[in-house]
Amino acid sequence: MKTIVTCQGAVRLEDRPEPSVKEHPKRVLVKVNYSSISPGTELGLLANPAIPDGFALGYSAAGTVLEVGSAVEGLKPGDFVACYGGPYVYHAEVLSVPEMLCAKLSGPESMPTASFVGLGSVAVHSTRRLARQFGETVWVAGLGVLGQLIAQLGDRANYRVFATDMKDERLQLAAACGISDVHRADDPLLAERISAYTEGHGFDSIALCAHASSTQLIESCMQHLAFRGTFALIGNVPIQFSRDLFFAKEADFVIARGGGPGRYDRQYEEEGLDYPKSYVRWTEGRNMQEFVRNVENGRLAIRPMMTHEFALADAVEAYEVLKREASSALGVLICYDS
Repeated sequence: MKTIVTCQGAVRLEDRPEPSVKEHPKRVLVKVNYSSISPGTELGLLANPAIPDGFALGYSAAGTVLEVGSAVEGLKPGDFVACYGGPYVYHAEVLSVPEMLCAKLSGPESMPTASFVGLGSVAVHSTRRLARQFGETVWVAGLGVLGQLIAQLGDRANYRVFATDMKDERLQLAAACGISDVHRADDPLLAERISAYTEGHGFDSIALCAHASSTQLIESCMQHLAFRGTFALIGNVPIQFSRDLFFAKEADFVIARGGGPGRYDRQYEEEGLDYPKSYVRWTEGRNMQEFVRNVENGRLAIRPMMTHEFALADAVEAYEVLKREASSALGVLICYDS
């Protein structure tokens, strides 16, 4: 089967044996129809000299179940699923995925948008980490795919969402998806706009979704957090800030770990040992299902974010295009032969 792997800072298509579920009773075999690229994560991996050649890229896909393991109960051959999470999910024609990392779809028409379930479940979990109630204020700083999704989720939860980015096209996209208060991050009047928006109190929560090398970004955003507010770091930013500022704010600093509780827990993901709902209401798998539900009922707008689409055969060209157009790439889709 064809698989997209790293090769000296670029990618190549490599033929690999198809996986099996014979020795994995809690897995399902999925024929991939679509997979989504995470431009920030995957271009970062390609630029990292520590990543060895042959590393399989990707972590989010949608497809059709071909076969199920002997202990799988909730899925059957012919079902359509969205699936998420390395090392099980990557850009390849066939995947062997734990049942816990699959969310059932209502039909094949959902597969292109549901293939963003990886970023979607991270956005759902990140929004939960903001710990807000309806009517409270949230600043989403950075409008890549995660920022766009968090802004939409917050808006649908009736938070008062204020969003910023350096790129006008991303601000326009957020506005088209229902976010009414969007502003350039370098607006010289931004501080005044924030003060007016929050009535001088600061934001109840800030979701920092930008990617930057500056050590000052957290602190500059923190200036606009309300007393006892929540600061959620979503993007890739150096964690360095003033203790005095956090002390003065009595702020909560949180990070979203992937798609939610269960991520990186082998007993949960591989062995299918779910956390009791009465103790852990929103696990990784339940966040995936909630993302799919919101996509299928039309509450989340994914298609407007899909900026690029490539056939699997054009994977090498696709990543070269992404490198050249990194600033404009948002939702990037790989399509596989039917």
